[in-house]
Amino acid sequence: MNKNKGFTLIELLVVIAIIVILASIVLVGIQSATKKAKDARITADISQIRTQAEIFFSTNNTYTGMDANAEITKLSQDITAQGSSATINASGNNYCVYAQLIEPTTVTYQCVDSAGNATRTISVSTCTETSWTCQ
Repeated sequence: MNKNKGFTLIELLVVIAIIVILASIVLVGIQSATKKAKDARITADISQIRTQAEIFFSTNNTYTGMDANAEITKLSQDITAQGSSATINASGNNYCVYAQLIEPTTVTYQCVDSAGNATRTISVSTCTETSWTCQ
């Protein structure tokens, strides 16, 4: 009488294959959620840059030099840490700031400007030192 207790090699391989399939499904979901979280953080940072720009303007009566502001620099560095980069165009009474988002399949930017616009756009050609707007 054979009293071997345990699993056969085939049973173990089937269990391992099932675990691998489940793990790959979870990893795909986590990657998408991570990209969305980075986009949310980039959007929040851009919004905070707008707030800091207005504080800078109320103190200095100009937007010129706001990119050297310590708080704006920290927010720009956080955007870089998320895998993007902030572009700040500022002069006199106008500014425009944008950063590329991570998740969308098409290139998309989050943009804010001194006119009060805050948009997601596929083109930032209007966010220049001549037009200063996000459209």
